[in-house]
Order: sequence, then C-alpha cells, then structure tokens
Amino acid sequence: MHERKNWKELYPTPIYTLSSFDMELPRVQKTKTYYVLKSKDWVNVVPVTKDGKILLIRQFRHGLGEISLEIPGGIVDESGEGASLISAKRELREETGFTAPDANYELLSKFSGNPAMFTNWSYSYIATGVEKTDEVEFDEGEDIEILLAEPKEVKEYLKNGTIHHPHMAAALGLYFLKYGDT
Repeated sequence: MHERKNWKELYPTPIYTLSSFDMELPRVQKTKTYYVLKSKDWVNVVPVTKDGKILLIRQFRHGLGEISLEIPGGIVDESGEGASLISAKRELREETGFTAPDANYELLSKFSGNPAMFTNWSYSYIATGVEKTDEVEFDEGEDIEILLAEPKEVKEYLKNGTIHHPHMAAALGLYFLKYGDT
C-alpha cells in the first residue's frame, strides 16, 4: 500500500543525498512526489565515569553557527552487524580519548531523526566506567572541549535548554529514566 516508486538521487553531498520518490495515494487517487534526505545512520553515547560523572562535549555546530553542549556521537561509518556499536566506541574514543570495556556498552534505543524527511536511524548507547586511555583524534572540522558533569548538572542543562540537540536530549532522558541519578 505504501510503496515508494521511482527513487531518484537528485543532489548528493558528502553527508546527505536529496532524493525523491513517487507514491500512489489511494484515498485521493493520485500519485505524488516526495522528497527525503538519505543519510547514513547516526550514533551517540552517554559516557559515565566510574565515579558517576557524565562526560559531555562542547563543539561548534555549523548549522546554528553556535557552540553546542552534547554527548559524543557521529555518523555510523562501519557496515554490517554491530556497526552502530563499533561506531559508538570509535566516536567516544576519537572525540574524547575515553574508552570503556566492551561489556560496559548498552543500547538505550534507536530514534528517527525526523521520519518525514530522513531515511536513517540514530542509535543511542550508554558506556559505563569510561576512563581516559587515548589521545583525541578530531576530524578536520572538530574542535571539542571535554567536560565532566554531575548528573544533577546534566538534568539542569536539559531543563534549561543548554543541551538542545534532540538526539542528545533523548539519549540523556532515557538514561535518567532508566538509571536516575546514579
């Protein structure tokens, strides 16, 4: 019933591809063209230290033209089974130099960035017992500041809008629902 036909890649970029497809609308008996952004999946991770602090990052975001307070995350570059977890570990290590044992990662959930416009998923993980083990490996456009915050502070950042990225807010919200202030 909801078959997408005649997919076309209209405008590829390094991050997204503007694509279109046609869909038959049985209720109004016509065909309509829809436009979407095809993207690789995304991932983020709520890193929690052994003493219960949450590791946050500050970085400039080109879309808003402002500094944003977030948790580590990025694009899922790997493929195949377990790709999102591999990417979560990689992003945490590259952006912060922090790592956790493999057994300390847990999938919180997966979200759609915006199901009306995006074709991908965003995976959110928790990593407990994180500690500094490596040097950072920033991508060319990254300049990241690392912060350690008490859970109480992070909740306040969520409440007052300091953390405003919806994927980060969703992951942190699920973390607090599941684990409270621990």
